[in-house]
Amino acid sequence: MYTIGELSKHTGVTVRTLDYYDEIRLIAPSSKTDGGHRLYSDDDVLKLERVLAMKYMGFSLKHIKNILEQSSTTWQEAIQGQLDMIRREQERLQTLEEALLGVSYSIDFEGEADWSVIFQIIQLYQQDSANILQPFNEYLNEDDIKKITDMNPAQMKEEDVREWMQVIRAIKQNLHLPPDSKEAWQLVERWTNQAEKMFGTDEQLLGDMWEALQHLTDDIAFYPMDQEVVHFIKQVFIAWENESGNDS
Repeated sequence: MYTIGELSKHTGVTVRTLDYYDEIRLIAPSSKTDGGHRLYSDDDVLKLERVLAMKYMGFSLKHIKNILEQSSTTWQEAIQGQLDMIRREQERLQTLEEALLGVSYSIDFEGEADWSVIFQIIQLYQQDSANILQPFNEYLNEDDIKKITDMNPAQMKEEDVREWMQVIRAIKQNLHLPPDSKEAWQLVERWTNQAEKMFGTDEQLLGDMWEALQHLTDDIAFYPMDQEVVHFIKQVFIAWENESGNDS
């Protein structure tokens, strides 16, 4: 038998915590001395070790007590339930991370906290990923949508995302450039190179994404791309093709 002090020393659990476990009837001593001091048996120690193990696995004390008291719940069922809960929490935290990164990038891009944009970004991440691209179903097939939704700011290199933002900002600052000018071509070439770096060289995907972008309205799905940027790039591509045709 162990006194509460001996049990505390043996398990590393403070006397104060053991007092609380006794108070909520989670780990109660098996007996007491004539003087009223609590005594814990080897079975009590094993029960405490189970409690500590389950606490480490993320179970709440209330949940642990229910499991210990309900003989109908198997350990495997309890652990599987905890795994399911943790996976749901991981998904929630991943979505939150992506939303926070999106907001951070938007502040960098806008140069300030544009709450209209921030609100739209938060709304975007509250939707099912497949629904976000629903307005572009005419231009993106199921394989395209899966590849796009598998991409997220948390998985991309920060320097790539920031370069993507910078080149789009540079285009927005130079919308006045003639489409056939050297400076306009350099900007679009930089944009194209960064698009391939971030989204791969899958010509089918890039082509379908470009088609979708040309039908962009006020949707924020491809932020910070907007109609003005797309129109500028399109005009440069046309000038590029015309120049190539004249050269041939």
